[in-house]
Amino acid sequence: MPFAIPSINAIQRTTLLLTAFTAIALSVFASSAAALGSIVGAAVMIVNFYLLALIGRFILTSARNHSGPSPAGLLLPPLKLFFFITVVYLVVASGRVNIPGFIAGVLTQLVAIFIESWRASARPLAGMTGVRGV
Repeated sequence: MPFAIPSINAIQRTTLLLTAFTAIALSVFASSAAALGSIVGAAVMIVNFYLLALIGRFILTSARNHSGPSPAGLLLPPLKLFFFITVVYLVVASGRVNIPGFIAGVLTQLVAIFIESWRASARPLAGMTGVRGV
């Protein structure tokens, strides 16, 4: 069964929209600190997803050009993960960011992935006309 996957740009666009809605809702119903925390959390996730896409392209390109992944390509994903764990730790440990707001901002990326996956699966595939593509 063929399936559609959402584009990275669509996920990032939806994340930005959800971040704006979340920040506005938090500023109205909670506090401006929670709204700012949600923006910081969403920014961390947007940058993380963007770098993940760049690293994925680098790994695929390097594997295609050198008939296998390069050692640098294999080291980049764990280094990126360590970097973001450190960033999140420093943000949380600083005490300057509202933690519930930060978590709400982080969750916008996950919600955007679900929304865009649903939208991609709801669209008919190009060239597919029947159950078996006939």
